[in-house]
Amino acid sequence: MQIEQIQITDMSCNLFLPKGYCESDRNYPVIYVNGEIPVEEIVTELDKSGQDTDFILLSVKPKSWNDDFTPWSASAFRKDEEAPLGRADIYIACLTEEIKPYMDRNYRTRPEPEHTILLGYSLGGLTALYAVYKTDLFGTIGSLSGSLWYDGFCEFMEGAMPLRKDIRVYLSLGKKERLSRNPRMSKVAECTEKARDILVSQLGAQSGQPDVRNVSFEWNDGGHFHDIPRRFARAVIWCISCM
Repeated sequence: MQIEQIQITDMSCNLFLPKGYCESDRNYPVIYVNGEIPVEEIVTELDKSGQDTDFILLSVKPKSWNDDFTPWSASAFRKDEEAPLGRADIYIACLTEEIKPYMDRNYRTRPEPEHTILLGYSLGGLTALYAVYKTDLFGTIGSLSGSLWYDGFCEFMEGAMPLRKDIRVYLSLGKKERLSRNPRMSKVAECTEKARDILVSQLGAQSGQPDVRNVSFEWNDGGHFHDIPRRFARAVIWCISCM
């Protein structure tokens, strides 16, 4: 398994290259991930499921998780934390204007949107879904246990429109996440279901009819931190099937 750490601009990234990449002349789809993830465990889960791993995966470490993966400022999540500054626009600009072009120049990618996926977990999932309204470079988006409870996010979605009418969106959530003791975070199930309905309506408005085919919502067992590698594997399988 070929996983290496690389630096793109001033961002630290983990790069997974598929087996046989160096010996072949093929071009591969690319999965970008907001944040560090257990790449080796995820690939192992994919192997167990029988899913091929003929793709490049790049996970991007944020400079500040709470700042880079929030779309605007809000009050602190907990009493002992700093309030998030809301720099997701800056992060997405870096991803689309610097990181993706670097990957397309230096690796054998399939750069078209239909072969380019963006995934994220928790606040990284929030930013992945936010990107639906900020860039048209990704054909498939995955928000896993996305922090869609974030202040004003569903209202933002209602007032915006996806930049791609053919965008495919995968949402997932743990069945116990609604039990959070944090009153903001306990709204996550309600907000994720609302986000799904908004997306179906918006994509339907652009295509002329409700479009449930391009929006998937999966429930997982457990709470927010339960079985993350398997959840990522399920997301990857769905996203790859859309290509």
